[in-house]
Amino acid sequence: MKTENAYCSGCGHQVRLVLVDAPPHDGQANLPDGAEVVCLDFHEGCSEGRCPTTGKKGIVMGVRLAKSHLNDAAFKTVRGRCEFCEEVADLEVLDSTFAVCPLCGATNRWVVLELADETRITLTGH
Repeated sequence: MKTENAYCSGCGHQVRLVLVDAPPHDGQANLPDGAEVVCLDFHEGCSEGRCPTTGKKGIVMGVRLAKSHLNDAAFKTVRGRCEFCEEVADLEVLDSTFAVCPLCGATNRWVVLELADETRITLTGH
């Protein structure tokens, strides 16, 4: 897999981009060669608006990176139950609303509730 560097006007610095095979079930239009661009330097701030480097919605770029597992360290995680595979996992946070399950790749809505005794629980849904 070849990594390319490109300037991102949103970040103000060079970012690393790779091409990966598109998932066959994702339902998104593929690049002509059947690949998708994945930015290895995605961070939570990228999920708003559009990616200036690829023109895709920022959240799409986050989902691509999370599903590729090429840089799992890029994500904050919340411990919660995936509403799709029903397993408890460290969900990879895309933004304040969505997190990706690293086990099945599903995108979950999530929220953290603080209880009266100051413990916190993560609730997920679709």
